[in-house]
Amino acid sequence: MMSRVNLHNKLKPHACKFHAIGNVTRLSILYILAREPMEFARIVHRFKMSPSLAAHHLKQLVSAGLVTKTKVGKLVTYYLAEDTIKEMSILLRKFLSLQSESN
Repeated sequence: MMSRVNLHNKLKPHACKFHAIGNVTRLSILYILAREPMEFARIVHRFKMSPSLAAHHLKQLVSAGLVTKTKVGKLVTYYLAEDTIKEMSILLRKFLSLQSESN
């Protein structure tokens, strides 16, 4: 059995990711980015929000590793970080398998 401290250290990076998607706007941005990469201006327009608010949400998603971005000149395009989403899915499936083991 893992100690509380070890468990905390193991799960802390995942908690930051789940915290980032705990906001409906950020979760909505991820949903849209899962369909296609999108330029910053299109995100602002799509969600009808100020550029500063969009930048705030995107910064949170990038910091959590859920979104990546590329910059060509002044054009910034955001992408879903598929590997990170897959890692989160694996973690949740582990929770389900632990649950079924205890039943």
